[in-house]
Amino acid sequence: MQSVFYQPEAVVLVSKHLLNGSGSLRWIYRELAPTQSQDTGWLLFADNDNEQWNQEPNNFMPVVVATALAIEPSLQYILDLPYGTDLVFVNRNQIKGWWKPKSQTPIWLSDGTITPHIVIKQGEVMANDDN
Repeated sequence: MQSVFYQPEAVVLVSKHLLNGSGSLRWIYRELAPTQSQDTGWLLFADNDNEQWNQEPNNFMPVVVATALAIEPSLQYILDLPYGTDLVFVNRNQIKGWWKPKSQTPIWLSDGTITPHIVIKQGEVMANDDN
């Protein structure tokens, strides 16, 4: 799988709540089958999105990866995780990181104690079991 950071045209779908500032990043999901070559499969949801909001395609906008990173810089650590990835963003008290919601285990923490088990080699994403 090619890294999203080696695809300048790569886009993620972002809730308009995040783009207009009315919501904060809370959850991301990477679809299994992107529909277009520049589609990374990522969907970014806000804390105030609900099921009805999420059902309306016009409530989401494609943005390039650089714009997504402006919303939340820590996305740089997780956007190359595999299709099917489902994560919750926690940013409260002294904890900032990305967590698997079902197992409640962290994938990345801002203090550097936990990082994803992937590396980028010549633009390709590979497993890194050295972590």
